[in-house]
Amino acid sequence: MKLNQNAKEMLAAMALVGAVIVALNAVIAPANARDMFSWSLGLLAVAILVWIWMRRDATAARTDDAAKAAQDAADEAEALAKRREVRRDVQPVASVAPDDLTKIKGIAVGYQRVLNDAGIRTYEALAATSADELRAIFSAASRAAPVGLETIPQQAEFAAKEDWDGLREYQDSI
Repeated sequence: MKLNQNAKEMLAAMALVGAVIVALNAVIAPANARDMFSWSLGLLAVAILVWIWMRRDATAARTDDAAKAAQDAADEAEALAKRREVRRDVQPVASVAPDDLTKIKGIAVGYQRVLNDAGIRTYEALAATSADELRAIFSAASRAAPVGLETIPQQAEFAAKEDWDGLREYQDSI
């Protein structure tokens, strides 16, 4: 039989109150109530066992929730990585010189290497990549996401259009 948390709490409280009542009765009428002391110990034991039972189930529920959250995060990262791989396969291989992605605020040389390894070598490719996809790329490379990750695709759009004044204005506003 599976009881919910409220029922278990009620059962523990009733056993504890019963133990206290029986113990008080034994103290008030000691001559007639020698056997009542064992009842009070029994009810106290029941209260303790129900309390332990509640804690065990609560711990198991937290563990299950954490495992489910970890599995969901892993599934999401895998799905993003697969989408990125498919997109990389679709892009034509061209011998275009890579753009200097470090002109984008938040992308240092190390981040540029990670992006180049993922097939993102131009401003156009970077502009076409969502912030979630970028986060998955950096996560797959065991790198922390750069500061201002959400603004990188928009900055790359300005750079792809060679709108350097617009890029500077946008970078100053963020």
